[in-house]
Amino acid sequence: MSRERKRFLVVVSGILLLALAGMASLASRSEKTTGPSKKKEAVKRKEITVEKFEIYDSIRGRRIPYALFRPKRAPGDSDSIRLVIFSHGYGANYPRNYLNYSYLTKRLAREGFWTLSIQHELEGDSLIPQTGIIQVVRMPFWKRGEENILFVLNHFRETNPELVIQSLDLIGHSNGGDMSVLTARDYPGLIRKVITLDNLRMPFPLCANPQFSSLRSTDKTADAGVLPVAASCDSLGIRIIQLKSITHNQMNDEGTRKQKKQINTYIQKILEDRI
Repeated sequence: MSRERKRFLVVVSGILLLALAGMASLASRSEKTTGPSKKKEAVKRKEITVEKFEIYDSIRGRRIPYALFRPKRAPGDSDSIRLVIFSHGYGANYPRNYLNYSYLTKRLAREGFWTLSIQHELEGDSLIPQTGIIQVVRMPFWKRGEENILFVLNHFRETNPELVIQSLDLIGHSNGGDMSVLTARDYPGLIRKVITLDNLRMPFPLCANPQFSSLRSTDKTADAGVLPVAASCDSLGIRIIQLKSITHNQMNDEGTRKQKKQINTYIQKILEDRI
């Protein structure tokens, strides 16, 4: 073999060794970068606890199932909590409707909100009227929901006397949104914020406190007078948000991942005063 050829092979070998060393170095740096990132992501996804209860209101002779979604507590955690009470949409007495919004209730718990989700309908209840003056014939059903909300709240306080409720917010879908609006109208000093998912019947009170917001579907229109006119919304801080590509019946766990993300993002921003 000629001297020139030997020299050429030595140079090529050196270049190959340098290239391999560089690739190894890049791989090592890549592993060091992704490791902490994954760990940070895991820490961000807080562990939560889900507990189911069934309590009895002896005055009304009515049982009330509800679920508590909360972040797992550790020694030294603050006793001051942010509480949300969620009310489901009408389900013709389907007994597990209060568990059918887990994408929302679990997300709230991961973000630090203790969330009570109440079952408002029981098997054997009268179905809500579909005819007549709706705001009149459905008022007894909304009042029953209001009583459920107050009863569950009192039960929660009695069974968790060490906790201090820093803020109380109401969220409700459709008929559950109507009863949430009614509760806030009747007990304005109790509630910080109300967020409805496409409530259609119960008018928003014209007030700045509590603060009212509503996420609207693409296929339903609220009755006249339910949502304030734009000028009133501007002056009172009421937020009416039109969602994209989400129908009324896609606001529970039946919605797509993208739809759920859109709803959760808006709710989180409203609760944290970022919108």
